[in-house]
Amino acid sequence: MFSWEIVQQKVSSCLIGIIVAPFGVSIDWALSFAAMEKPTPWDVMRLSGLPWDVARTQAGIQCLNGGYQWLFQIDADIVAPKETIPRLISHNLPIVSGVYHQRFPTWDGIEAAYLPCMFSEVTDAQGKIAKQPITDYKPGSLVEAAYVPAGCLLIHRTVFERFLACGIQRFFEWSLQVDNNPPFTGRSEDFEFCARARTLGYKCMVDTSIVCQHETGARVTQKGLIPKL
Repeated sequence: MFSWEIVQQKVSSCLIGIIVAPFGVSIDWALSFAAMEKPTPWDVMRLSGLPWDVARTQAGIQCLNGGYQWLFQIDADIVAPKETIPRLISHNLPIVSGVYHQRFPTWDGIEAAYLPCMFSEVTDAQGKIAKQPITDYKPGSLVEAAYVPAGCLLIHRTVFERFLACGIQRFFEWSLQVDNNPPFTGRSEDFEFCARARTLGYKCMVDTSIVCQHETGARVTQKGLIPKL
């Protein structure tokens, strides 16, 4: 192997963490994942039966321990385009995600919309900080968000190294609890990751040219709910 090939492999080495519920994946998901382009070298880590925050943190730890440059996390209900991983890596950004839409609609009067799962941070009428879906963007562009989900998310190892240097050992941590005051305040594990990363100066970016499908009993796309054939 030539030296430039060795350098390229070091730059692009990727651990793919599949976060999957105990009941497994659909046939559509399995076919989609098999067709996805993977960088060289790559490895896969299947995480099932663990709390989401524990599973995602374990993937981050294995990314560091295994010497991988990138961690790509994909959830078992996200069907991603085949070129997703190399396209995300090509941006050379610390944190970058594909885009997908909510599994369940947001109702506005009698109409329902399946909004993009990327959020800005706003102040509501009561002066409280709230999340707002980002809907006004140019399709195909890179969009900065305050919060992105981890279902199609690429993270460079230096982010995890910085977390550890700052004393953050649980990269993802579920803080959304019923016994919080007020109840159910806090964040899901992926949004908590984003909040911590932003306090360290990182930006959470979304490549809106990578449009994934969110699986339910049907599929959620940018056009709404479509049946499986």
